[in-house]
Amino acid sequence: MKTTRKCRGFTLIELLVVIAIIAILIALLLPAVQQAREAARRTQCKNNLKQLGLALHNYHDVFNRFPPGSFPPGEGLSWHVALLPQLEQAALWGKFETGGHALARWDSAAVNLPLCRDYRLAAYFCPSGTKERADDTALNYTTHYYGIMGPTGINPQSGVAYSENTSGAHGGFSREGMFYIYEARLMRDVLDGLSNTMVVGENSWTNRKGNATRYRSWTRGGVVNDLMAPCKNVAQQINADFTALFNDMSYGSNHTGGAQFLFGDGSVSFVSENVDYNLLLSTASVAGGEAKVLGQ
Repeated sequence: MKTTRKCRGFTLIELLVVIAIIAILIALLLPAVQQAREAARRTQCKNNLKQLGLALHNYHDVFNRFPPGSFPPGEGLSWHVALLPQLEQAALWGKFETGGHALARWDSAAVNLPLCRDYRLAAYFCPSGTKERADDTALNYTTHYYGIMGPTGINPQSGVAYSENTSGAHGGFSREGMFYIYEARLMRDVLDGLSNTMVVGENSWTNRKGNATRYRSWTRGGVVNDLMAPCKNVAQQINADFTALFNDMSYGSNHTGGAQFLFGDGSVSFVSENVDYNLLLSTASVAGGEAKVLGQ
């Protein structure tokens, strides 16, 4: 006799229960996946800064000084360009005009400007920062790592104002940090100790409380009494509100709760946005003598 087998399917309720369970599992796993990805991006950002620290030390070994914030005088090139040979980019370095004439400007259309739009260096970008193009020239690439010109305001140890050129229309230029516009620091200038001094900070945030970014081309240097594109003063708390003064824009990132900083000894630390502000100022100076503030 021929028998027939009756196939039983899922009921609608059973199907909805299964879908609900899968949705709950995805909802539970998704934050963990996102956290893992952000942890990986943060680690890569830290590695980028370590590479810059190693490059800065190699530069000092070759030239017995760190690179200036900008070179040559005039609307010149950034310290990022000076560091290219130490980042295994000697061929790219050779394409730049760095002499003391008009073609050495960062925006020289004949030589230097095209290089800024044609070359994207991964070492100059935080993976969590999605902004890659500059605001001054939209075709150019920017950078997420800025040299520290130093603190502004009052030294918390001495009670005396930090030295700064205050005539700049965009916030002035601190003279207390690792990078000044045309001056090169030596290791012996860092009297506070390399391990106590921040030299490069992360600025990779995309949008802060509805305020637009002000990223500049990665090859752009600075002009005395005006704008310093590759460096910033430490004049605000990390991830602070936006300021109209370009040189005083706060360091910050898309990492939760703070930003990464490279110290003079080559170490990298994630600094909380809630760090004591006097401590932040103290670690931004090379010779402020803020030993008590630093707990030493």
